[in-house]
Amino acid sequence: MTLFFAQPSWANERHSHQEIRQTAVEFVRSQIPDDITIKEISAGKMDSRIRFKQCSQALEASSSMKKKIAKSWTIGVRCYGDIPWSIYIPVKARLTRKMLVSTTTITRGEMITEEKIELIEQEITRQNQKHFSDINHIIGHEARRTIRPNRVINSSMLQEALLVHKKETVMIYAKNKQIQISMKGTALKNGRYNEMIKVRNNSSRKIIDAVVVDRGVVAVNF
Repeated sequence: MTLFFAQPSWANERHSHQEIRQTAVEFVRSQIPDDITIKEISAGKMDSRIRFKQCSQALEASSSMKKKIAKSWTIGVRCYGDIPWSIYIPVKARLTRKMLVSTTTITRGEMITEEKIELIEQEITRQNQKHFSDINHIIGHEARRTIRPNRVINSSMLQEALLVHKKETVMIYAKNKQIQISMKGTALKNGRYNEMIKVRNNSSRKIIDAVVVDRGVVAVNF
């Protein structure tokens, strides 16, 4: 006697392309940080000739990308059910975020001040991913090159401001575990925070190596 076993109802059904694509979209949506505004997320079209058996379990999505902010993703959608299958879906995302933008021309070497920048919602692109959203992160820096108006400020445009200028008088702090003394000196080169520069002690005329620690202040251990 031949026995026939009925197949589960889902075995002959096809999994909709729309649901597969939506799984990829929702995965990308879940990865994007809360401070970013999602304008649009769309999954690429699937070849209509490709058919997938209805999955007996919920679909799972994953990505090998480590970035949480990107315009293009490749998402793996997998069925781990009785009839497993998998497919990779391209997903595009249009995202915006508040970024600091120049309001006027900032010339090379000019100090960044609050009056020269403003926070504006901007679309995220590859060029501006290294932007700033916190004004405290750039105030006091100086322009590495001239920045035109309405430009998103990024790290390549900025550098630490000069705290010591060549030939100016500086205060030298020298210390060890027991004592700390101070004296005046003359900087022999420009210096930014934590840079080592040559300084001439105005009393002894001796040239020493000192670290820039503040505006017009250097330190040396002895």
